[in-house]
Amino acid sequence: STVAPASAGGGGASGDGVADEASLPLAGIRVLDMTVVWAGPYATCILGDLGADIIRVDNPYIFPSATRGVLPRPTDQMIADIGGIFGGYPDADPGDRPWTRKALFNAHARNKQSVTLDLRKESGKEAFLRLAETCDVMIENNSVDLIDKLGIGWDELHARNPRLILIRMPSAGLDGPYREYLGFGVNFEALCGLGAIRGYEGDDLTENDAVYHMDAASGSAGAFAALTALRRREQTGVGEMIELSQSENMMNHIGELLIDAERTGAEHDPMGNRHRVRAPQGCYRCVGDDAWAVISIGSDDEWAGLGRAADGPDWAADERFATAEGRRTHHDEIDELIGSWTASLTPREVFDRCQRERVPSAPVLHELEALDDPHFAARGLFKENSSPDAGTHLYPGQLWRWDGPDLRWDVLPVLGGDNEAVFRGLLAMSDDDYAQLEADGNLSLDYLAPDGSPL
Repeated sequence: STVAPASAGGGGASGDGVADEASLPLAGIRVLDMTVVWAGPYATCILGDLGADIIRVDNPYIFPSATRGVLPRPTDQMIADIGGIFGGYPDADPGDRPWTRKALFNAHARNKQSVTLDLRKESGKEAFLRLAETCDVMIENNSVDLIDKLGIGWDELHARNPRLILIRMPSAGLDGPYREYLGFGVNFEALCGLGAIRGYEGDDLTENDAVYHMDAASGSAGAFAALTALRRREQTGVGEMIELSQSENMMNHIGELLIDAERTGAEHDPMGNRHRVRAPQGCYRCVGDDAWAVISIGSDDEWAGLGRAADGPDWAADERFATAEGRRTHHDEIDELIGSWTASLTPREVFDRCQRERVPSAPVLHELEALDDPHFAARGLFKENSSPDAGTHLYPGQLWRWDGPDLRWDVLPVLGGDNEAVFRGLLAMSDDDYAQLEADGNLSLDYLAPDGSPL
Protein backbone atom coordinates (compact mmCIF):
# COMPACT_ATOMS: atom_id res chain seq x y z
CA SER A 1 0.00 0.00 0.00
CA THR A 2 1.04 3.61 -0.45
CA VAL A 3 2.44 5.27 2.67
CA ALA A 4 1.20 8.81 3.16
CA PRO A 5 3.83 11.38 4.23
CA ALA A 6 3.33 13.75 7.13
CA SER A 7 1.38 16.83 6.16
CA ALA A 8 4.47 19.02 6.58
CA GLY A 9 6.79 16.52 4.89
CA GLY A 10 8.28 16.62 1.44
CA GLY A 11 10.07 14.54 -1.14
CA GLY A 12 13.61 13.26 -1.04
CA ALA A 13 16.67 14.27 -3.02
CA SER A 14 17.14 12.87 -6.48
CA GLY A 15 19.33 9.78 -6.79
CA ASP A 16 22.02 8.94 -9.32
CA GLY A 17 21.22 5.84 -11.34
CA VAL A 18 17.63 5.55 -10.11
CA ALA A 19 15.21 4.89 -12.96
CA ASP A 20 12.09 6.14 -11.22
CA GLU A 21 12.77 7.34 -7.68
CA ALA A 22 9.28 8.77 -7.28
CA SER A 23 7.86 5.26 -7.48
CA LEU A 24 10.02 3.85 -4.69
CA PRO A 25 7.85 2.80 -1.72
CA LEU A 26 9.14 5.48 0.68
CA ALA A 27 9.19 8.39 -1.76
CA GLY A 28 7.82 11.40 0.09
CA ILE A 29 8.76 10.04 3.53
CA ARG A 30 11.27 12.05 5.57
CA VAL A 31 13.40 10.45 8.30
CA LEU A 32 15.31 12.29 11.02
CA ASP A 33 18.54 10.43 11.75
CA MET A 34 19.96 10.77 15.28
CA THR A 35 21.97 7.56 15.21
CA VAL A 36 25.47 6.41 16.08
CA VAL A 37 28.02 3.71 15.19
CA TRP A 38 26.41 1.03 12.96
CA ALA A 39 23.02 -0.34 14.08
CA GLY A 40 21.10 2.94 13.90
CA PRO A 41 22.80 4.34 10.77
CA TYR A 42 22.20 1.03 9.00
CA ALA A 43 18.46 1.26 9.74
CA THR A 44 18.22 4.73 8.19
CA CYS A 45 20.42 3.61 5.29
CA ILE A 46 17.92 0.89 4.37
CA LEU A 47 15.05 3.38 4.50
CA GLY A 48 17.02 5.69 2.23
CA ASP A 49 17.55 2.85 -0.23
CA LEU A 50 13.76 2.55 -0.37
CA GLY A 51 13.38 6.21 -1.30
CA ALA A 52 13.04 8.03 2.03
CA ASP A 53 14.64 11.45 2.46
CA ILE A 54 17.14 11.04 5.33
CA ILE A 55 18.38 14.06 7.27
CA ARG A 56 21.22 13.24 9.64
CA VAL A 57 21.89 15.57 12.59
CA ASP A 58 25.32 15.81 14.26
CA ASN A 59 26.52 18.06 17.07
CA PRO A 60 29.73 19.72 15.84
CA TYR A 61 31.02 20.06 19.42
CA ILE A 62 30.74 16.35 20.27
CA PHE A 63 32.98 14.04 18.30
CA PRO A 64 31.22 10.63 18.15
CA SER A 65 34.01 8.14 18.70
CA ALA A 66 33.61 4.95 16.61
CA THR A 67 30.90 6.58 14.49
CA ARG A 68 33.31 9.00 12.81
CA GLY A 69 36.65 7.52 13.84
CA VAL A 70 38.44 6.59 17.03
CA LEU A 71 39.93 10.10 17.20
CA PRO A 72 39.26 13.23 15.12
CA ARG A 73 42.78 13.22 13.72
CA PRO A 74 44.39 9.78 13.86
CA THR A 75 48.09 9.35 13.12
CA ASP A 76 49.35 7.09 10.34
CA GLN A 77 50.67 4.65 12.93
CA MET A 78 47.32 4.58 14.70
CA ILE A 79 45.51 3.82 11.45
CA ALA A 80 47.91 0.94 10.76
CA ASP A 81 47.53 -0.47 14.27
CA ILE A 82 43.73 -0.23 14.56
CA GLY A 83 42.98 -2.22 11.42
CA GLY A 84 40.34 -1.97 8.72
CA ILE A 85 37.11 -1.67 10.72
CA PHE A 86 37.95 1.30 12.92
CA GLY A 87 41.01 2.51 11.03
CA GLY A 88 39.69 2.37 7.49
CA TYR A 89 40.28 5.47 5.34
CA PRO A 90 40.67 5.65 1.53
CA ASP A 91 44.30 4.85 0.74
CA ALA A 92 44.90 4.85 4.54
CA ASP A 93 44.87 8.66 4.34
CA PRO A 94 42.65 10.49 6.87
CA GLY A 95 42.82 13.74 4.87
CA ASP A 96 41.92 17.22 6.06
CA ARG A 97 38.57 16.14 7.54
CA PRO A 98 38.94 12.48 8.56
CA TRP A 99 35.33 12.25 9.77
CA THR A 100 34.10 12.58 6.18
CA ARG A 101 36.48 9.88 4.91
CA LYS A 102 35.80 7.20 7.54
CA ALA A 103 34.98 3.94 5.74
CA LEU A 104 32.82 2.53 8.54
CA PHE A 105 30.64 5.65 8.40
CA ASN A 106 30.51 6.06 4.63
CA ALA A 107 29.54 2.41 4.12
CA HIS A 108 26.01 3.27 5.33
CA ALA A 109 25.96 7.06 4.74
CA ARG A 110 24.50 7.02 1.22
CA ASN A 111 21.17 8.73 0.53
CA LYS A 112 21.56 11.05 3.52
CA GLN A 113 21.75 14.81 3.98
CA SER A 114 23.95 16.13 6.77
CA VAL A 115 23.20 19.06 9.08
CA THR A 116 24.83 20.22 12.31
CA LEU A 117 23.09 21.51 15.43
CA ASP A 118 24.12 21.89 19.05
CA LEU A 119 20.94 20.75 20.80
CA ARG A 120 22.26 22.03 24.15
CA LYS A 121 21.65 25.55 22.85
CA GLU A 122 18.12 26.88 22.63
CA SER A 123 18.49 27.93 19.00
CA GLY A 124 19.78 24.48 18.07
CA LYS A 125 17.01 22.67 19.91
CA GLU A 126 14.29 24.86 18.39
CA ALA A 127 15.69 24.31 14.89
CA PHE A 128 15.69 20.58 15.56
CA LEU A 129 12.07 20.59 16.71
CA ARG A 130 11.07 22.62 13.66
CA LEU A 131 12.81 20.01 11.56
CA ALA A 132 10.96 17.24 13.41
CA GLU A 133 7.68 18.90 12.47
CA THR A 134 8.44 18.14 8.82
CA CYS A 135 9.41 14.50 9.37
CA ASP A 136 7.57 11.19 9.39
CA VAL A 137 10.08 9.09 11.35
CA MET A 138 12.89 9.72 13.80
CA ILE A 139 15.38 6.97 14.70
CA GLU A 140 17.90 7.14 17.54
CA ASN A 141 20.18 4.62 19.29
CA ASN A 142 22.00 6.80 21.82
CA SER A 143 22.28 6.23 25.57
CA VAL A 144 18.79 5.86 27.00
CA ASP A 145 18.49 9.22 28.78
CA LEU A 146 20.06 11.47 26.15
CA ILE A 147 17.06 12.70 24.17
CA ASP A 148 15.06 13.39 27.33
CA LYS A 149 17.95 15.36 28.81
CA LEU A 150 18.14 17.40 25.60
CA GLY A 151 14.42 18.16 25.71
CA ILE A 152 13.63 16.26 22.51
CA GLY A 153 12.02 13.18 24.03
CA TRP A 154 8.75 11.57 23.02
CA ASP A 155 6.52 14.08 24.83
CA GLU A 156 8.15 17.09 23.17
CA LEU A 157 8.27 15.46 19.73
CA HIS A 158 4.69 14.21 19.84
CA ALA A 159 3.43 17.63 20.92
CA ARG A 160 5.16 19.29 17.96
CA ASN A 161 4.26 16.59 15.41
CA PRO A 162 1.53 14.10 16.39
CA ARG A 163 2.15 12.10 13.20
CA LEU A 164 5.84 11.54 13.92
CA ILE A 165 7.00 7.96 14.57
CA LEU A 166 9.89 7.69 17.05
CA ILE A 167 11.94 4.51 16.96
CA ARG A 168 14.28 4.09 19.90
CA MET A 169 16.95 1.40 19.75
CA PRO A 170 18.47 1.01 23.24
CA SER A 171 21.01 -1.73 23.80
CA ALA A 172 19.02 -3.48 26.52
CA GLY A 173 15.67 -1.71 26.78
CA LEU A 174 14.42 1.57 28.21
CA ASP A 175 13.58 -0.06 31.55
CA GLY A 176 15.01 -2.83 33.67
CA PRO A 177 18.30 -3.57 35.43
CA TYR A 178 20.43 -3.27 32.27
CA ARG A 179 18.95 -0.05 30.87
CA GLU A 180 22.02 2.08 31.58
CA TYR A 181 24.63 -0.42 30.42
CA LEU A 182 26.84 1.03 27.70
CA GLY A 183 28.88 -0.83 25.14
CA PHE A 184 29.12 -2.08 21.58
CA GLY A 185 27.17 -4.89 20.00
CA VAL A 186 29.86 -7.41 20.87
CA ASN A 187 29.38 -6.70 24.60
CA PHE A 188 25.65 -7.34 24.48
CA GLU A 189 26.08 -10.38 22.20
CA ALA A 190 28.07 -11.92 25.06
CA LEU A 191 25.46 -10.85 27.61
CA CYS A 192 22.70 -12.50 25.55
CA GLY A 193 24.51 -15.80 24.91
CA LEU A 194 25.84 -15.50 21.37
CA GLY A 195 29.43 -15.34 22.61
CA ALA A 196 28.98 -18.62 24.49
CA ILE A 197 28.20 -20.62 21.34
CA ARG A 198 30.61 -18.96 18.91
CA GLY A 199 34.13 -20.30 18.63
CA TYR A 200 36.05 -23.54 18.32
CA GLU A 201 35.21 -26.49 20.51
CA GLY A 202 37.30 -26.50 23.67
CA ASP A 203 38.93 -23.11 23.03
CA ASP A 204 38.98 -20.21 25.48
CA LEU A 205 36.08 -17.96 24.47
CA THR A 206 38.12 -14.86 25.31
CA GLU A 207 40.25 -15.62 22.23
CA ASN A 208 37.32 -15.04 19.84
CA ASP A 209 37.40 -12.08 17.49
CA ALA A 210 34.46 -9.68 17.49
CA VAL A 211 31.79 -10.13 14.81
CA TYR A 212 29.24 -7.36 15.69
CA HIS A 213 26.29 -9.55 14.75
CA MET A 214 23.88 -7.41 16.79
CA ASP A 215 24.50 -4.24 14.76
CA ALA A 216 23.44 -5.64 11.41
CA ALA A 217 20.54 -7.54 12.98
CA SER A 218 19.32 -4.42 14.79
CA GLY A 219 19.64 -2.15 11.75
CA SER A 220 17.45 -4.44 9.68
CA ALA A 221 14.91 -4.72 12.49
CA GLY A 222 14.86 -0.94 12.96
CA ALA A 223 14.05 -0.40 9.30
CA PHE A 224 11.32 -3.03 9.47
CA ALA A 225 9.87 -1.36 12.56
CA ALA A 226 9.67 1.93 10.65
CA LEU A 227 7.85 0.26 7.76
CA THR A 228 5.28 -1.40 10.01
CA ALA A 229 4.69 1.80 11.99
CA LEU A 230 4.19 3.80 8.79
CA ARG A 231 1.67 1.23 7.62
CA ARG A 232 -0.24 1.41 10.91
CA ARG A 233 -0.24 5.21 10.77
CA GLU A 234 -2.34 4.91 7.62
CA GLN A 235 -5.13 3.53 9.81
CA THR A 236 -4.61 5.56 13.00
CA GLY A 237 -3.50 8.91 11.57
CA VAL A 238 -1.04 9.41 14.46
CA GLY A 239 2.53 8.43 15.21
CA GLU A 240 3.83 6.23 17.99
CA MET A 241 6.99 5.46 19.90
CA ILE A 242 8.56 2.06 19.30
CA GLU A 243 11.07 0.58 21.72
CA LEU A 244 13.38 -1.84 19.92
CA SER A 245 15.73 -3.45 22.42
CA GLN A 246 18.73 -4.53 20.38
CA SER A 247 19.54 -7.33 22.83
CA GLU A 248 16.04 -8.78 22.71
CA ASN A 249 16.06 -8.62 18.93
CA MET A 250 19.46 -10.33 18.75
CA MET A 251 18.34 -13.13 21.09
CA ASN A 252 15.75 -14.16 18.49
CA HIS A 253 18.66 -15.20 16.26
CA ILE A 254 19.61 -17.96 18.72
CA GLY A 255 16.12 -18.44 20.14
CA GLU A 256 15.94 -22.19 19.54
CA LEU A 257 19.06 -22.74 21.66
CA LEU A 258 17.78 -20.56 24.51
CA ILE A 259 14.41 -22.35 24.51
CA ASP A 260 16.09 -25.76 24.43
CA ALA A 261 18.37 -24.80 27.31
CA GLU A 262 15.39 -23.72 29.40
CA ARG A 263 13.28 -26.73 28.41
CA THR A 264 15.88 -29.47 28.80
CA GLY A 265 18.72 -27.91 30.76
CA ALA A 266 21.12 -28.59 27.89
CA GLU A 267 24.26 -26.50 27.61
CA HIS A 268 25.11 -25.50 24.05
CA ASP A 269 28.83 -25.13 23.56
CA PRO A 270 30.79 -23.77 20.60
CA MET A 271 30.96 -26.13 17.62
CA GLY A 272 33.52 -24.40 15.43
CA ASN A 273 32.43 -24.66 11.80
CA ARG A 274 30.15 -27.62 12.37
CA HIS A 275 26.34 -27.69 12.31
CA ARG A 276 23.83 -29.27 14.64
CA VAL A 277 22.02 -31.02 11.77
CA ARG A 278 24.10 -30.90 8.59
CA ALA A 279 27.12 -33.24 8.46
CA PRO A 280 29.79 -33.09 7.44
CA GLN A 281 30.24 -29.35 7.50
CA GLY A 282 33.56 -27.63 7.83
CA CYS A 283 36.22 -25.22 6.63
CA TYR A 284 39.04 -27.12 4.95
CA ARG A 285 42.62 -26.06 4.21
CA CYS A 286 43.59 -25.70 0.57
CA VAL A 287 46.69 -24.90 -1.48
CA GLY A 288 47.96 -21.39 -0.78
CA ASP A 289 48.70 -19.06 2.10
CA ASP A 290 45.78 -19.12 4.57
CA ALA A 291 43.56 -20.61 1.85
CA TRP A 292 40.32 -22.39 2.77
CA ALA A 293 37.07 -23.72 1.33
CA VAL A 294 33.83 -24.47 3.15
CA ILE A 295 31.63 -27.49 2.43
CA SER A 296 28.22 -28.31 3.93
CA ILE A 297 26.39 -31.60 3.37
CA GLY A 298 22.66 -31.74 4.11
CA SER A 299 21.47 -34.93 2.35
CA ASP A 300 22.54 -38.37 1.16
CA ASP A 301 22.55 -37.08 -2.43
CA GLU A 302 24.93 -34.25 -1.53
CA TRP A 303 27.17 -36.73 0.29
CA ALA A 304 27.32 -38.91 -2.80
CA GLY A 305 27.97 -35.83 -4.92
CA LEU A 306 30.92 -34.86 -2.74
CA GLY A 307 32.48 -38.26 -3.44
CA ARG A 308 32.13 -37.64 -7.16
CA ALA A 309 33.58 -34.13 -6.80
CA ALA A 310 36.59 -35.66 -5.05
CA ASP A 311 37.32 -37.69 -8.19
CA GLY A 312 36.82 -41.25 -7.18
CA PRO A 313 36.57 -42.16 -3.50
CA ASP A 314 33.22 -43.86 -2.95
CA TRP A 315 32.65 -42.37 0.47
CA ALA A 316 28.91 -42.97 0.12
CA ALA A 317 29.50 -46.74 0.04
CA ASP A 318 31.00 -46.76 3.53
CA GLU A 319 28.23 -48.01 5.83
CA ARG A 320 29.53 -45.85 8.68
CA PHE A 321 28.75 -42.74 6.63
CA ALA A 322 25.54 -43.95 4.98
CA THR A 323 23.20 -41.83 7.15
CA ALA A 324 23.26 -38.30 8.51
CA GLU A 325 23.50 -39.69 12.05
CA GLY A 326 26.46 -41.84 11.07
CA ARG A 327 28.19 -38.89 9.43
CA ARG A 328 27.73 -36.82 12.55
CA THR A 329 29.12 -39.64 14.69
CA HIS A 330 32.19 -40.05 12.47
CA HIS A 331 32.65 -36.35 11.68
CA ASP A 332 36.34 -36.33 12.72
CA GLU A 333 37.20 -39.17 10.35
CA ILE A 334 35.28 -37.55 7.50
CA ASP A 335 37.06 -34.25 8.10
CA GLU A 336 40.39 -36.03 7.62
CA LEU A 337 39.18 -37.55 4.33
CA ILE A 338 37.90 -34.23 3.00
CA GLY A 339 40.96 -32.35 4.24
CA SER A 340 43.33 -34.73 2.46
CA TRP A 341 41.43 -34.04 -0.78
CA THR A 342 41.20 -30.24 -0.50
CA ALA A 343 44.87 -29.92 0.52
CA SER A 344 45.94 -30.40 -3.11
CA LEU A 345 43.45 -27.92 -4.60
CA THR A 346 42.87 -24.18 -4.50
CA PRO A 347 39.67 -22.94 -2.83
CA ARG A 348 38.25 -22.03 -6.24
CA GLU A 349 38.95 -25.52 -7.58
CA VAL A 350 37.15 -27.09 -4.62
CA PHE A 351 34.21 -24.79 -5.18
CA ASP A 352 34.03 -25.44 -8.93
CA ARG A 353 34.10 -29.21 -8.49
CA CYS A 354 31.45 -29.15 -5.76
CA GLN A 355 29.27 -26.78 -7.76
CA ARG A 356 29.23 -29.18 -10.72
CA GLU A 357 27.83 -31.86 -8.40
CA ARG A 358 25.36 -29.46 -6.71
CA VAL A 359 27.18 -29.71 -3.39
CA PRO A 360 26.99 -26.56 -1.21
CA SER A 361 30.49 -25.09 -1.09
CA ALA A 362 32.32 -21.80 -1.34
CA PRO A 363 35.87 -20.43 -1.21
CA VAL A 364 36.77 -18.36 1.83
CA LEU A 365 37.62 -14.96 0.37
CA HIS A 366 40.01 -12.33 1.65
CA GLU A 367 38.92 -8.73 1.16
CA LEU A 368 40.64 -8.16 -2.18
CA GLU A 369 39.42 -11.54 -3.43
CA ALA A 370 35.86 -10.54 -2.58
CA LEU A 371 36.26 -7.36 -4.63
CA ASP A 372 37.40 -9.43 -7.62
CA ASP A 373 34.86 -12.26 -7.24
CA PRO A 374 32.92 -12.69 -10.53
CA HIS A 375 29.67 -13.66 -8.81
CA PHE A 376 29.73 -10.59 -6.57
CA ALA A 377 30.54 -8.45 -9.60
CA ALA A 378 27.59 -9.89 -11.54
CA ARG A 379 25.30 -9.19 -8.58
CA GLY A 380 26.61 -5.65 -8.18
CA LEU A 381 27.57 -6.24 -4.56
CA PHE A 382 30.15 -3.44 -4.68
CA LYS A 383 29.27 -0.10 -6.24
CA GLU A 384 31.08 3.20 -6.70
CA ASN A 385 30.13 6.14 -4.53
CA SER A 386 31.79 9.44 -3.78
CA SER A 387 31.93 12.67 -1.85
CA PRO A 388 34.08 15.79 -2.30
CA ASP A 389 36.21 14.77 0.69
CA ALA A 390 36.33 10.99 0.26
CA GLY A 391 36.72 10.81 -3.51
CA THR A 392 35.31 7.92 -5.52
CA HIS A 393 35.64 4.35 -4.23
CA LEU A 394 33.83 1.03 -4.12
CA TYR A 395 31.41 0.49 -1.24
CA PRO A 396 29.14 -2.41 -0.26
CA GLY A 397 25.93 -2.15 -2.25
CA GLN A 398 22.40 -3.21 -1.39
CA LEU A 399 22.25 -6.81 -0.22
CA TRP A 400 18.91 -7.71 -1.81
CA ARG A 401 17.08 -7.42 -5.10
CA TRP A 402 13.44 -7.02 -6.06
CA ASP A 403 11.28 -6.53 -9.14
CA GLY A 404 10.58 -2.84 -8.41
CA PRO A 405 12.49 0.23 -9.57
CA ASP A 406 16.20 0.55 -8.90
CA LEU A 407 16.96 1.15 -5.24
CA ARG A 408 18.26 4.61 -4.43
CA TRP A 409 22.03 5.22 -4.57
CA ASP A 410 22.88 8.84 -3.80
CA VAL A 411 26.29 10.34 -3.15
CA LEU A 412 27.84 10.45 0.32
CA PRO A 413 27.28 13.49 2.55
CA VAL A 414 29.84 15.89 3.95
CA LEU A 415 29.42 16.89 7.60
CA GLY A 416 27.16 19.97 7.64
CA GLY A 417 27.13 20.12 3.87
CA ASP A 418 23.34 20.43 3.69
CA ASN A 419 22.86 23.06 6.40
CA GLU A 420 21.78 25.80 4.02
CA ALA A 421 19.58 23.56 1.88
CA VAL A 422 17.73 22.17 4.90
CA PHE A 423 17.40 25.25 7.13
CA ARG A 424 16.97 27.93 4.47
CA GLY A 425 15.30 25.71 1.90
CA LEU A 426 13.19 23.10 3.68
CA LEU A 427 12.44 25.16 6.82
CA ALA A 428 12.35 28.48 4.94
CA MET A 429 14.37 30.21 7.66
CA SER A 430 14.79 33.95 7.27
CA ASP A 431 18.24 35.39 6.76
CA ASP A 432 18.21 36.68 10.32
CA ASP A 433 17.23 33.32 11.83
CA TYR A 434 19.84 31.48 9.80
CA ALA A 435 22.49 34.03 10.76
CA GLN A 436 21.55 33.59 14.43
CA LEU A 437 21.84 29.82 14.09
CA GLU A 438 25.30 30.34 12.66
CA ALA A 439 26.32 32.92 15.26
CA ASP A 440 25.35 30.50 18.03
CA GLY A 441 27.84 27.99 16.66
CA ASN A 442 25.37 25.42 15.33
CA LEU A 443 26.59 25.29 11.74
CA SER A 444 29.93 23.78 10.83
CA LEU A 445 31.76 21.61 8.32
CA ASP A 446 34.19 20.53 11.04
CA TYR A 447 34.07 19.07 14.52
CA LEU A 448 34.92 21.88 16.91
CA ALA A 449 36.71 22.46 20.18
CA PRO A 450 34.77 24.29 22.94
CA ASP A 451 36.22 27.61 21.74
CA GLY A 452 34.86 26.99 18.24
CA SER A 453 38.17 26.18 16.57
CA PRO A 454 38.36 23.07 14.35
CA LEU A 455 39.61 19.93 16.04
